[in-house]
Amino acid sequence: MRLSKARKECVTAMMKDTIFTAASSLLEEHGAGGLTMDRVATSVGLTAGSLYTYFRDKDELLQYFYSRLVEPALESAAEIAKTDLPAPKKLENFLYTAWEYAVRHKGVLQLLAGINQDASIRQSTRPRILSILVPVFQQGIDEGSFRPHDPNHTARMYLACLSELFELQAEGASGQQVDGFAKMLIDATVHGFSIQVSRDSAETEPKLASF
Repeated sequence: MRLSKARKECVTAMMKDTIFTAASSLLEEHGAGGLTMDRVATSVGLTAGSLYTYFRDKDELLQYFYSRLVEPALESAAEIAKTDLPAPKKLENFLYTAWEYAVRHKGVLQLLAGINQDASIRQSTRPRILSILVPVFQQGIDEGSFRPHDPNHTARMYLACLSELFELQAEGASGQQVDGFAKMLIDATVHGFSIQVSRDSAETEPKLASF
């Protein structure tokens, strides 16, 4: 008896989820170099030929992998944006979330480095991320947290910094380097880079300027 189209799609989706879970475990156990299609097939009880029914090659598996990981991160960012927190705190929370994501999925980021699908997925998610960030920067301007500026520009700058955080992880930077970059970026987001000294008194404690 042939499966209906809807049932077949459901079975395919379930198998892809099973393969995704198995690949995640293999990545944690063996690292980026140990994730092979043969090993994935064995872990889910499939032949290599059957596995290729669901994913044509390793690149397509990684594309699915990345999509499954990106969507929860975007949903988390959207939830942060909806809170009643002031804009600087929202941006700080975005960074902490990205930081934790980069550390947790280091193996995946290293695997995806240089893969064409990675670039296409990032391009498709970029507008969604900007649509979350721009209103937060506008909120900061409206509430007086940030000086007046074009929020579209700062959103792009901020996104570029987030991308660099993931690039560091993908390039195999040490945990200390990634942590250092993330902490500096968080500090810059909350306090800015410039030091303003009061003209009234040289003894006044320098203040860090916000965006």
